[in-house]
Amino acid sequence: MSTFERKSLFQLTYPLFLFSFMAIGVTFVDQILLANYSDDLAAAVSLANQILGVAYDLSGLFAVGTLIVLAQYLGRDQVDDAKAAVVTGMQASLAFCLVISAILLIGAPFFADWINTPEEIRGDVIIYVYVIAGAMLFNGTIVTATAALRGFGYTLPIFVFGALANVLYLFLEYTLIFGELGFPELGVYGAALSTLIVRIGMIAVLVFYLQYRIGIRLFTIPATFLAQAKRLVTMSYPSVAQNMVYNLYQLAMVSLITVLGTGAVVTRSYTLTIVSLLSIISFVIAQGAEVLVGYDRGAEQYDKAFRRTLRYAFITGAVNFVGAGLLVWQADLLIGLFTQDPEVISGIKQLLVLSLIVTPLNTINLIIFSALKAVGDVNRPVVWNLALTVLIALPLGYLAVSVLDLGLVGLWYAYIAEEALKTAAMLALWLRRKWEQYEVLDDTSPSAG
Repeated sequence: MSTFERKSLFQLTYPLFLFSFMAIGVTFVDQILLANYSDDLAAAVSLANQILGVAYDLSGLFAVGTLIVLAQYLGRDQVDDAKAAVVTGMQASLAFCLVISAILLIGAPFFADWINTPEEIRGDVIIYVYVIAGAMLFNGTIVTATAALRGFGYTLPIFVFGALANVLYLFLEYTLIFGELGFPELGVYGAALSTLIVRIGMIAVLVFYLQYRIGIRLFTIPATFLAQAKRLVTMSYPSVAQNMVYNLYQLAMVSLITVLGTGAVVTRSYTLTIVSLLSIISFVIAQGAEVLVGYDRGAEQYDKAFRRTLRYAFITGAVNFVGAGLLVWQADLLIGLFTQDPEVISGIKQLLVLSLIVTPLNTINLIIFSALKAVGDVNRPVVWNLALTVLIALPLGYLAVSVLDLGLVGLWYAYIAEEALKTAAMLALWLRRKWEQYEVLDDTSPSAG
């Protein structure tokens, strides 16, 4: 049996931090390119991505379970079984994403109408969804492969591959949208095609690396495929269901915002882009913690997992509170990258102030939720999150926007209440330590074959 050498939080997360920082930078440039072409294009892509958010979440169905299972296998030094789990996850992801792509192709017009897409951008929204449906075929395998690299500690390649992919993406997006360097001016087609081309290249690189660097035989079907796939779904579906419902909730909120006009749509979009600067820290620490806590649980080091999670959650939450204050301080500079519209600028500034409360709460919630997944407690946190979203956040959002007519500010008030309740629920679940009773792996594991 092979042995596995664990890496530290810093070793796992510094490439992920670099990757996430780069991704946020790309998001900024992406928004700037879209906004400079037209506000209508920026709004169309924003709404299309909101529709696609549900599909993106579903496409990661097997990735969540793959990471949980392989991390616990590696905590036991069962390296070959961890590799078999990756093979199953990637093969199952490809088949599942074929179904998702077909649904997007058939349902794009309906989805656009469901969120009350303004007529002037409806065509662009549908076109973008059509093209990304092709890219969605590869999304699940990309997410699962990336999860496998994280679990095995190969986070530096994630940064390197991501850097190359993002450079290519921005080059293609600029040239295809604006028609530069001899390319035709394609507008929304260019924005979508750049994503499709990069996704195809990315999956090819990841498959090659997993096969020849880590020794994961992706083109052979493990003898335990069906049993392993069932296990991965069992570990994954609660988190995926939560993300899907949350995206449906966001779609419902967006459908309320779209009736306020394109200005409200771009105000929300630009605000989320700016605040995403802070998601780098929480996202990276949550991903690193998920792997390390999974190792701890596999090795039955419960106290270590317990203390690690609380330390990471509250320190990161404090850091992001300070970060939110810096965003408010530099609001004029950041907003000026996207727009000079006085109404949009005023709206973004109001939302950034409210993000001082939303951001640290979201950070603590995310890290503890990720830790609960890592130890195999995948159902209880999802039930709480879904209940709070459907029973509290959705009615509050509707009340604030449609009844009290508070606009986007009202929506952010609803976000504050939602994140406060979810953070309290996740903290209570972690402190009670019932998660120590959950078993993910059998005493005798399947053979990788």
